[in-house]
Amino acid sequence: MSTKKTPLIFILILLIAGCSGIPTAATLAPAPEQPTEVPVVTAIDIEADPDETAPAATEGPASAAADTPVIPASTSAVCVPAASHPDLAYTTFQTFPQAILDYLNAGASPEELAVTLIIYQLGPEEQPVWAEDLTGDNLREVVVTVSDQEQINQGALLILNCVDGQYQLSHTVITNQDALAPRLRHVQDINADGLHDVVFSSTNCGAHTCFEDLQILSWEGEQYVNKLEGSTLDYPYPDIKLTDFDHDGIYHLEVTGTVIASVGAGPQRNTVNIWHYDPAATTWKLSEQFYAASDFRVHQMHDAEDAMDRGEYQIASLLFQQVIEDDALLDWADPETERAYLSAYSYFKQIVAAVALGDRVTAQNLYQQLDELYGVSDQYAYVDIAYVFLSDSETQGLDGGCAAAIQYAGTNKAVILDPISSTIFGYANRDFEPEDVCP
Repeated sequence: MSTKKTPLIFILILLIAGCSGIPTAATLAPAPEQPTEVPVVTAIDIEADPDETAPAATEGPASAAADTPVIPASTSAVCVPAASHPDLAYTTFQTFPQAILDYLNAGASPEELAVTLIIYQLGPEEQPVWAEDLTGDNLREVVVTVSDQEQINQGALLILNCVDGQYQLSHTVITNQDALAPRLRHVQDINADGLHDVVFSSTNCGAHTCFEDLQILSWEGEQYVNKLEGSTLDYPYPDIKLTDFDHDGIYHLEVTGTVIASVGAGPQRNTVNIWHYDPAATTWKLSEQFYAASDFRVHQMHDAEDAMDRGEYQIASLLFQQVIEDDALLDWADPETERAYLSAYSYFKQIVAAVALGDRVTAQNLYQQLDELYGVSDQYAYVDIAYVFLSDSETQGLDGGCAAAIQYAGTNKAVILDPISSTIFGYANRDFEPEDVCP
């Protein structure tokens, strides 16, 4: 489905042909200059249909309307035929839905509405209006996003259904005062049920960071329903994609959370979260979550910990070895001290992994290395906890050794756990509890 931009000359042709919908200064005063919104690092990629060829772009004269996006072509019939009509009558944000309804029902085209909203800063510049059949009756509905001129952090998404040759306002979403106006992402059938779905989001910004609240609206015979289970508001400055790698017409929603814009959050890594469509429930459900790769040493240690929790002791030991030896890994505020604590802890966890694999010779060799490197240092406690673990595991097995290590970690949390937790690495990173030192 094409998202090419509408050239100004096309708009002028419409107007010359008799579609007189651009308001005059007497009927609609330009919006006052608004402060720039907080930039949101976010994107949506809809994988293109390999059988669809987009038309070439036509450049028009530079102007406020030159980059107006064209409303994607639809094979469905128009709801209200084009006719001579009054200008858009806008008074307040509260009355705007009715004003838009009257404007379209009088014979204005969705293209005219899009141009009007952009010129008078009442809608987003990239795509304020879509016209497509959403209900399966082969008549185009109109989806509109509008902004409040007086409340910058507020706006609405409107869906106007075609009923008996006239538009009716069928769905309204009003953002709260903590969110920016909705952004219309895409209108497309993304679950292969023959009906187009409406994908939109609103941006919520705190003191440092912005988040996106995404919804997928589908028509269910009498109303539009949000088909996205859960929330996307946990992922800072998200990169949002709809993907259909097997070309079956059913799209997955992939939301990659990036970084919190605060030094206190510490070193961070992206998180990838994927919603898959569930045909039985007809909803998108969060089904995959994982961390993206990271160059930070502390994150390498987190990956090693996760492998230990899964019982993958050989993989975990190799990852802990990278924490100890890899000079290319990045440290944070105090590289030398941080690396010493992470390395000493990694030696201890390698000892645990070796015992879990039944290799006490390797466990003993690792303990000797740990003792030689950190026995007389600020990291001495890791030597002690390794000694306690080895002693008790020799007589009571892995479970006995772990019980002793957990008890030691609980008693000595300040020197065992705090140096590898968020106290040092920032609130975006994980904290460790005594139970985490052993599988």
